[in-house]
Amino acid sequence: MSQPDDSQVTVSTDLFTVLRDVGPALVGQVDQLEMMRVDRALAAMGHVARYVVVGAGKPGPKGLLPVYPVGQPYAVAPHPRLVLEGSEATRGWRTGSYLGSLGRAPAMAAVSPAAESGPVRAALLKAGWKLVTEQSERLDFACFPLLDDELLAAVLPLVAADDPVLVESNEAFVPVAFDSFAGYLAAQSSSRREMIRKEQRRFRAAGLRIVEVDLSACHGRLAPLLRNVELKYGVAGTVADYENYLASIARTLGDQATCLAVFGDDDPDLSDPVAFTIVWRQDKMWRVRCWGCDYERTAGTYSYFNLVVYEPLRLAIEAGAQRLILGRGSLEAKLARGAELLRLTSVAVPLGTMNTR
Repeated sequence: MSQPDDSQVTVSTDLFTVLRDVGPALVGQVDQLEMMRVDRALAAMGHVARYVVVGAGKPGPKGLLPVYPVGQPYAVAPHPRLVLEGSEATRGWRTGSYLGSLGRAPAMAAVSPAAESGPVRAALLKAGWKLVTEQSERLDFACFPLLDDELLAAVLPLVAADDPVLVESNEAFVPVAFDSFAGYLAAQSSSRREMIRKEQRRFRAAGLRIVEVDLSACHGRLAPLLRNVELKYGVAGTVADYENYLASIARTLGDQATCLAVFGDDDPDLSDPVAFTIVWRQDKMWRVRCWGCDYERTAGTYSYFNLVVYEPLRLAIEAGAQRLILGRGSLEAKLARGAELLRLTSVAVPLGTMNTR
């Protein structure tokens, strides 16, 4: 297999043109919408995302890798401390680059189904890494967030000489192989079935219910709940930062993002939610992307599992989805509710004054 030469690799800041050229075969609709949302959000903060493209002309580009500048305040992207599971190596890191994703979902080095994946992927990663190292004196770090094993094997040779920080994590997902929620329950052990039913009863007994809400209309009421969760992990922006984040999801993804919120028995139009999540729906792959709550008002109600696992799973089954991705938190609890795990590894390299080699 021959690797694309440098003449086949271009770097663009014009995402609209890039996505027009690559088409949905290379990047799915929801991923395209998310890339546009991120590009606009970064631009509003004065940052310019760059896109490495391999191949041009007919039959179209063979590969795409986003390279995102990140820094204070960490509202558009999570702080590297969150991506790297609290690693002390991130102390003092302020400004850097994320390659492949913003750290909220697994990294993407998109390759056309018609291309030889190995050489194209290698060319994307090499060019992206070159972009970052050319400005290393102005950056504290570079990070390839949440790599699957195949991408990890391609990234490690690039950074092996730079003493990379490697942090392994896992992402929980449920294979949707059921024709109803009752079928999901039947597939669990008797002890798990009783646990799930107990959690659903406790939730209802607390006078709580889940309602699908219009994110564009209620993002202001949801933002404080999201900030509560981020504060728990020691890294959070302002309420306004989270309002902007949620508004950008509503504006860009539209009905591809379903917002579910927990309310008491009172009228949702007249009361504030006590928890919420957003489910991103891309074809047969659904992803629970964020979670916010009032910890005091939801204590002991099992709102988390009812809102983040059971209701999205019920909706995914009804829609014929094949996989529901539940994220990287509370893994043991998700395993106990029928989830499986995908191993992911984040790779980061300290740069500039942070590089003490």
